[in-house]
Amino acid sequence: MKSYKLLASIILIILTFNILSGIIYSIKAEYIENATENNISTELQNNITDETEENTTNNETVENTTDNETSNEIANNTTENTTNNTINNTINNTVENQIEENTISNEVNNTTNNVIENEQENEITTLSEDSNEIGVSYQTHVEMEGWQDFVQNGEMSGTEGKCYRLEAIKINLLNAPTDLNIKYQVHVENIGWQDWKSNGEMAGTQGKAYRLEGIKIRLESSQDYSIMYRVHVQNLGWQDWKTDGEMAGTQGQALRLEAIQIKIVPKLKKTQIDIESPKNGQTFYYEEQTSIKVTGWKMSNLSNTKIRAYIDGSEQPIDNSLITYTKRNDILSSVEGYGTSIENPTPGFEFNIDITGFEAGTHTVKVVLLTQDDEQLKEISKNFTIDKSLHIKYKSHVQTYGWQDYVLDGNLSGTSGQSLRVEAMNIELLGAPEDAKVLYRTHVQNIGWQNWVENGAMAGTQGQSLRIEAIEIKLENMNDYTVEYQVHVQDIGWTDWYIDGETAGTIGRQKRIEAIRIRLVPKYKREYLGIDVSQFNYNVNWDLVKRAGYEFAMIRVGIRGYGAAGNFREDSNFRANIEGAKNAGLKVGVYFVTQAITDAEAIQEADWVYERIKQYDIDYPVAIDIEAPGLEDPSDIPRTQNLDRNTRTRLAKIFCQRIQSLGYTPIIYCNVDWATNYLNMSELSEYDTWIANYTYDINSKPNYNGKYSMWQYTNTGFVNGISGRVDLNVCYKNY
Repeated sequence: MKSYKLLASIILIILTFNILSGIIYSIKAEYIENATENNISTELQNNITDETEENTTNNETVENTTDNETSNEIANNTTENTTNNTINNTINNTVENQIEENTISNEVNNTTNNVIENEQENEITTLSEDSNEIGVSYQTHVEMEGWQDFVQNGEMSGTEGKCYRLEAIKINLLNAPTDLNIKYQVHVENIGWQDWKSNGEMAGTQGKAYRLEGIKIRLESSQDYSIMYRVHVQNLGWQDWKTDGEMAGTQGQALRLEAIQIKIVPKLKKTQIDIESPKNGQTFYYEEQTSIKVTGWKMSNLSNTKIRAYIDGSEQPIDNSLITYTKRNDILSSVEGYGTSIENPTPGFEFNIDITGFEAGTHTVKVVLLTQDDEQLKEISKNFTIDKSLHIKYKSHVQTYGWQDYVLDGNLSGTSGQSLRVEAMNIELLGAPEDAKVLYRTHVQNIGWQNWVENGAMAGTQGQSLRIEAIEIKLENMNDYTVEYQVHVQDIGWTDWYIDGETAGTIGRQKRIEAIRIRLVPKYKREYLGIDVSQFNYNVNWDLVKRAGYEFAMIRVGIRGYGAAGNFREDSNFRANIEGAKNAGLKVGVYFVTQAITDAEAIQEADWVYERIKQYDIDYPVAIDIEAPGLEDPSDIPRTQNLDRNTRTRLAKIFCQRIQSLGYTPIIYCNVDWATNYLNMSELSEYDTWIANYTYDINSKPNYNGKYSMWQYTNTGFVNGISGRVDLNVCYKNY
């Protein structure tokens, strides 16, 4: 009987509970309706609906529970508070649970006020369903909590102060036009940047415990609105607001996002513009080009932008029809936060500036970025210089690297300290008269001297792995200028400066040129004073010769006899002269009087000379003396008296080739008569000439129209340290 009474009591409690619950939730429903009219968050409705479903479940549980199990279940539903046996206590505890631990009185008005108070503390504000104002709603999947409820328009989603990571996010637009989309992309732990998501799709991961580390959000097809967002980052706190596709968060720092706020605002106009060419301060050489190509790019979160270009402060822009817009995937992929390909389908631009009438000096190009309605957004300017001065430019083809860029006016071309050979050269003049030329030739491994080339043609070889060993450079129709050049030689380093056709480098020593410098300077000509001596000058006091101001000596090494036998004879004073001159500090070269009548004898003579000079440091050339023999013995018969002009020329060339192959600089010695009538000097033009023409005045010129690098201007000179008369010479080349 007692059990029936207990059961009846429980049933009565349940019925009373249900009645009171109905009253409370009716009041709540009325409140929600009023709250909605006052723009209270629609999120409240979701909370109340969830609470109602929870209570219904609790009621069903109570109805299916008997005896002690029933009492225990009721206790659980009242948030573990102990219930009394009285109806009032049971109801109070149950209501306590439903209003989320806020104490309520039995009066309906108090209950309603407490609910409103709770919602205001959460600061939830929403757009009304009737509002046409655009907004954004978003929810995040949070570590330990799962998906949070949607929030809107700048409210925080996620957590702050709990160290919980965001793992995923969904974003929607509210009241947006049908053609407006929101897109977002997240950087995820262990994954990196995911693909772009849009309009409520999930970005991130769920169930993998991967943190979000960065996020980008953008609106597509909006000229009126921008999306703003900021994130709360592990160890950093709240970052600054980002807009329209900029990255919020971090990348590569392994820091979690913990919370986010997103809002839509009136359009924030964002633009970037750059002129890529010309570079600021870039110099253009007038002779090389008559126009300058301007290239650059523009990016904006506004559609249909355009540019106008101005030159040198002019108020009149260049013709718009001359501007070409181009697609630039490199810019679209690297410049973030300034629109996408939708707003910027062709961000690149280019146009040409005609500089034919420009003065030398500095000029300016200005590019202005405009909206489609001609509102100025941004501008950028670059300065450039037009140079009409005289320059020499050159470039080298270098082992391993290939062709380097051109350099100008004494700058290094090639390499230094890398042991790489120069294989070819191009040399040009800039700003020079139309008929001016720069001529040059190179001595190449396994080839020797190549032909002269001019004005930008290639000297040397390409693709054959052959080193340049020496180079000669000269000007033509440039009477006011001298060309100077120096080379960096393997195992030697930088040489002295050479000028106007002198040989820079080495010949016959198998040493590569590794670098070169070339420059133009006001005209000058070298003049080095020297003498030439033989045994007929007897004993020479070389210290006195040096003190007299002489810088070099050409010393006779020997002759081939004039008779039929053609025996060699070493000059009896050769060794004393060369050793004395070197010890006194003079530079020395040698000469040999030829009587060769066959090719073999020409080679034999060169080899004979080599055997006698190889132990000495020879600075100046090795000369082949070709002249009418002055017989040293009346019985001598000149072996060469019946040779024709072509044979003499060929034998001289063979001698020079052999001397050159042995590592020395050959030179042809003869007087003007023999150069004009007995030799074909044009066939010997690759070798220097030592011309004899006695004007007896160093300030005059020889009566010779050919090229020469040394001039023997008298045979009756007097020099301290030498008994009697001596041949005097001037050299115009730095050997």
